[in-house]
Amino acid sequence: MTVELTEAQRELADTKAEIAELQGLIDGLEEQVRNGEAVAEATALGEQYGVLRVAELRQEAAERKLKRAEAAERRERQEAAVRAAAEELEALSPERLAEACEEALQAIERVHRLGDARQAAVVRHAKAFLELGMLDRVHHHAGSWVVFEVGGVRYDTNQDHLDGGALLTVIEGERHRRTLIPGRRAQGYADPEPSSHPMSRLLAQRLDAAAKGAQR
Repeated sequence: MTVELTEAQRELADTKAEIAELQGLIDGLEEQVRNGEAVAEATALGEQYGVLRVAELRQEAAERKLKRAEAAERRERQEAAVRAAAEELEALSPERLAEACEEALQAIERVHRLGDARQAAVVRHAKAFLELGMLDRVHHHAGSWVVFEVGGVRYDTNQDHLDGGALLTVIEGERHRRTLIPGRRAQGYADPEPSSHPMSRLLAQRLDAAAKGAQR
């Protein structure tokens, strides 16, 4: 609230209080005149009528001043609203959104490349192990489905589900899971669990660790 508006409100309140006081005095004088009391009361009553009229005019002036102050403050708030909208919406312009989309697309393409490259590598090495007769490392072989082991880790040509498309599904699933967390916590429920996909759990662990590190 501006200083001008506060002053206008105070002036209006003061004039209303003055008028109420004058009206009370006039009511008393009018009653005395009705009762046939001295001429002095009648004279005083006439004077108070004049004083009351002046006070009423001052009240009208205060009301007009208040309206002008309210209009001025409203204009200031409107201008501030326009500035705030322009500033925020400029920061969220289509150009800025396109920039973010471009970055996201590059990240998506990288995930696709890495996931597809891994799947191709698993298939290629599985084929090599079979061709070289390394059956001690092959745990399962049925057509194109091969499960083999390297460095204590098992690789599955059919069920790793770490190709590019599968990884993007994991990412979207984890993003959705995290949108549910604030609401569940607000209701006193535990956080939703990641999906059973191993990458979902690994991704959730990494994101949780990063969030805890940022809070320190």
